Amino acid sequence: MLYYCGGNPTLELVITPSIDVYDNFFTEDIRKEIFDLLLRPKWAPSGGNNNNWFWHMDKLHKEEFFSKYLYDIICNKLGISYRVRRIYANGQSAGQSGNPHTDDGDYTFLYYPNPVWEINWGGHLIFSEDNKEPTKIVGYKPNRAIMFPSHITHYADGTHRYYTGFRVSLAYKFIKS
Repeated sequence: MLYYCGGNPTLELVITPSIDVYDNFFTEDIRKEIFDLLLRPKWAPSGGNNNNWFWHMDKLHKEEFFSKYLYDIICNKLGISYRVRRIYANGQSAGQSGNPHTDDGDYTFLYYPNPVWEINWGGHLIFSEDNKEPTKIVGYKPNRAIMFPSHITHYADGTHRYYTGFRVSLAYKFIKS
């Protein structure tokens, strides 16, 4: 939606949807448990598309730890009562980048469980609210959560080619109740 400042149509104030960032979202014990569970051998090269794939762990909404325990914590901390459409994890190894996309559902909650992250490893979350250029970048940071409207185009930047670890993000797709 566009609003004009002072009635002057040459200056426009653009009201953008909220992209909320929360640091230290879970306790350290919960962060560690999430990360340990996401290191299980359940990954498949099924994220992204045929020309640009990345690692994916699907159907976490069928596991009570994610669908009940973490869901309750998330809803209580954020003061929401949305329904879960699905829960999954994405993983990126060196050089893998996400594809610009929008999500299903009404809101997306992303969580970063890695215990350590250096800024020069890349892997930051990039938003493009006009589908032409980046309009916001949220750095990958351990124990960080991001909540945003699912219709905003976004993607995970590639990790540096010298990064030897595994960048993990946990995704909840919410539907307004």
